[in-house]
Amino acid sequence: MKPERENDLVDLLDRLLNKGLILNADLIISVAGVPLIGISLKAALASIETMIDYGMMEAWDKNTREWYANNIAKTSVQLMEGEDIILKTFGSIWYSQGIINTWRPGFWYLTNKRLFLLREEMLFETSIDRIEACMLKAQTHFNKERNVLILQYGGEVVRIYVSDIMGLKEAIEKVSGKRLEKEIIAQVLLKERC
Repeated sequence: MKPERENDLVDLLDRLLNKGLILNADLIISVAGVPLIGISLKAALASIETMIDYGMMEAWDKNTREWYANNIAKTSVQLMEGEDIILKTFGSIWYSQGIINTWRPGFWYLTNKRLFLLREEMLFETSIDRIEACMLKAQTHFNKERNVLILQYGGEVVRIYVSDIMGLKEAIEKVSGKRLEKEIIAQVLLKERC
């Protein structure tokens, strides 16, 4: 009896994007033992996140981040009456829909009333009083380990990444006026694994 897999193509695509594929080929064309043409082919096929994690596409990544910093920062923020910006930082949120799993970048804003991620549109928004818990968790993305902020609000859980992740967590706790407990999120993460 042979084991069967239902989604071979999806598994192959997922593995290809997450792990990547490197092709290295050297070809020499010679006539009568005399080498005439040499061809060296090098190709990498992977998701952008994988390439960046392995040190490829760094110039593209730097240019993209600079473009976001210059252009997205100009997007006007609509604040509510009596709302003040406490913290603004560039970061991302984990987006998972079907086979699409990626970090969606933008600017995080923490105000005295809400936390939101703005790009050209609102990617995430919740009021401060809906935040039930937040905790730092180390997650490995390919070969790099980085801390992400796991945030629970209204029974939902999101993963947030910014360069000063501890500063964001402390600012959220300060604005909310309470120390946010880890146990609630631990229960939610346990349910995700089951």
